[in-house]
This record gives sequence, structure tokens and C-alpha cells, in this order.
Amino acid sequence: MKMLRVFIVLITAMAVFTVWSSIPVTATQKYAKETGKKCTECHTKVPAKGATDPNLTDFGKAFQKNDHKLPK
Repeated sequence: MKMLRVFIVLITAMAVFTVWSSIPVTATQKYAKETGKKCTECHTKVPAKGATDPNLTDFGKAFQKNDHKLPK
């Protein structure tokens, strides 16, 4: 019975860790909050997690080129 309890705790901990570590972390919300712009100002669509193409608009490319500061 004790082994079953240990197994259940271990599986639960692994499940919690998996869910917690798979939450996507993106900077777009951070930049949107800092700049007051919508995400669609810079992105044509929300990029998938781990995507190499951020789907940037011309404004987004200028923002990226300007060290993530609003272009003048």
C-alpha cells in the first residue's frame, strides 16, 4: 500500500511539473503592456511556441531592428 501511495505522489508531481513547464512564455504580452500597442501591431498572427518565424509586420520588423523600442 505504501508503494502505491509513493507511486501516486510521484505521478502527480510529474504531471504538475509537466503542466507548469509547458506554459508558453512570450514577450509579446510584455511588450504590448509596455508600449500600449496590440500584439497585432507587430505580428500578423501569434507565432507557435518555438517557431523561428515570428510573423512580423513591417512595424514589427522596425520594432525588432530598433532593439525592441518603438521606432521613431
